Amino acid sequence: MDFVQLTVCWNAFEANLVKGKLETAGISCVLQGGNMSNIFIGTSGASSPFAIPILVRAEDLPSARNLLESKQVVGA
Repeated sequence: MDFVQLTVCWNAFEANLVKGKLETAGISCVLQGGNMSNIFIGTSGASSPFAIPILVRAEDLPSARNLLESKQVVGA
C-alpha cells in the first residue's frame, strides 16, 4: 500500500482536525512527526521547523483533496 503526501500542517491541533475529517469520510491517513510540534509548543506556525505531513493512500488522494478543497476542514 503506497502512501502519498496530501498536505502539511504546522501544529498538532490542525493536523488532528484534518485527520478526524478524513477518517470521518472513510479515508485512512498517517500523521508524520506530530509529536515534535507537541514538545515545542511555542514553535508552531509557518515558521515552525516541525511540519506535520499528512499522508493518504495513493488511491484516496483525489477524494482527500476534494474534501480539503471543499473548505470543510478548518485550517486546511
